[in-house]
Amino acid sequence: MGRIIGIERNAFGELEGVQVEAAGGLIVTAKARQLGLTPKLITLTPDWKLEAVDIISELSLLRKRIGALESLKDTKEIEGEIYTELLDSQKAGYYDKVKTAEALSASMKHRLSEIVSQISSLTRYLVNAKLDHKSGELDEESFKLAQGSIEPTLHPLIAERNDLAGSLKTLEEVLPSRVTISQNRP
Repeated sequence: MGRIIGIERNAFGELEGVQVEAAGGLIVTAKARQLGLTPKLITLTPDWKLEAVDIISELSLLRKRIGALESLKDTKEIEGEIYTELLDSQKAGYYDKVKTAEALSASMKHRLSEIVSQISSLTRYLVNAKLDHKSGELDEESFKLAQGSIEPTLHPLIAERNDLAGSLKTLEEVLPSRVTISQNRP
């Protein structure tokens, strides 16, 4: 992605984030939670992916808790008043997470659209360079230069597109097709 040009630490000296100089001089800030460190490699996980993993896990857990609560009610291991109170609380948390997940899904779809557009443009440029080279309009050295500048950008975009599409599909599978909100009980 680029080279690290700055490290952010909190008052206790703990890593909070890094600044990376990416291609074209663009400065990207990454939070510590996005970083995977090994002795030879630093891996940056996009924020959308971390959020998607968290939301998928939280929605699944909330569904299980609501199911467990229903089971306790069915086996009469919980009083009706406590059941209602806990169910309302669990459902409120679930609905909040669904709203968050829907917003994240929209954001991921927007990012996917941007990536697809970038891949399309870069692929077109690469094909035109190949066409110009094959037709003799572009010499070997210029072709290699064009190819060498396009492909390093294209490959990570394709990987991100595939990862984003897979994560989006998984997120949408855990989202309910509809959410109903019951009226408050007297």
